[in-house]
Amino acid sequence: MATIIYSEKLTDREGSQITSEILKEVFKDAIRINKRLSSNHNRVAFFFIDPLLENFEAANNFYFGIMGCQSMEKINTYKSGAGPVQALFDAKELINHNLYDAVFIFGYEPLLKNKHFYGKDVIKQAMDIFNGRSILECYNLISHRMCEEMGISKELFFQLTDGLYRNYLKTYAKNLNEEVPYVRGRLLDDLNGDLFRITDCANPNIDFAGGIIIVNDKTADSLNIKNEKVKVSGVKYNMVEGIPGNIREIVGNQDGIFSHLRNAFLEAQHQAKINVIKEFRNSNLLLELYTCYPPIPLAFLLTTKMVGSIRELPQFLSSYEITITGGMNFARAPWNNPALNGLIEMCKTMNKGNVKYGLVHGNGGIGEVQGVAILERV
Repeated sequence: MATIIYSEKLTDREGSQITSEILKEVFKDAIRINKRLSSNHNRVAFFFIDPLLENFEAANNFYFGIMGCQSMEKINTYKSGAGPVQALFDAKELINHNLYDAVFIFGYEPLLKNKHFYGKDVIKQAMDIFNGRSILECYNLISHRMCEEMGISKELFFQLTDGLYRNYLKTYAKNLNEEVPYVRGRLLDDLNGDLFRITDCANPNIDFAGGIIIVNDKTADSLNIKNEKVKVSGVKYNMVEGIPGNIREIVGNQDGIFSHLRNAFLEAQHQAKINVIKEFRNSNLLLELYTCYPPIPLAFLLTTKMVGSIRELPQFLSSYEITITGGMNFARAPWNNPALNGLIEMCKTMNKGNVKYGLVHGNGGIGEVQGVAILERV
């Protein structure tokens, strides 16, 4: 059984405040676990979620410089917003097939620090992955395509995006235990985002470091891990070609909207041997949907049948929380690491409460990679 025995993170909204010394202090328990695994001659794999800039040596610098590794037999890196779910899938496979005893999945994204150091233009250029057509523009095209397929008017789409925003706002304010002002921001017509307001878009301006450690049962016992264990009950990802010219295939049609997402969800649910919708309606499952742009969480709710029809969406969004963090505008979106942040937060929330299951959604590129992870409190 693949079980998460450790989850921790560090965030900085100012930039330049996360140093090597601070990282070593925050992740001292992970460093200690790594030393014990090494002394016990356990088979350990190291996975890393690549940052936006300087990703060539990022994994080596983190694991050798911060975690104190002397050698690494296996190291993988992941380069999309669905990367943390893909990494979790790979970790579960390695452990369940008895190829490795433990897998580290960590990420370090000093995006805000790099923005201060290199300037906004360098960051903007690095995010320009389609040579002139922005990610925002691509998601706007996806939104238009979804509206065409599902028969959603522009007015209804704006109603739904406002419902999403209010959903995130409610959760975030609850987490802070204080009032958060309702500020929607301007429409983004001039950026080829006529369906979006500025607060509909993910806010990546944060420095983030975090990670989880997954082990098999024997290793958990040898480490004397008794509490705060979360089982990886189900995890799956699917992908299609991710280019602006393939938006029709990414979105799908009315009878099969985002089918690659639906198939990942169904397979993860099958592995977990639960009915996600039933557990959610019974308040026994928490959601952390990927909220980079409105069409993605809407597609999740529709294609998984969490919501029976479009007309039920407004009431659903006003009644149920679809994130535990407040989404990627309020809780921020550290480039490729939001799903890793979601996994960490889900583990901590589940260990503090009575809810048995948590679902974390990952989305990569312009929606072409979709991943779903279902966690279970042990």
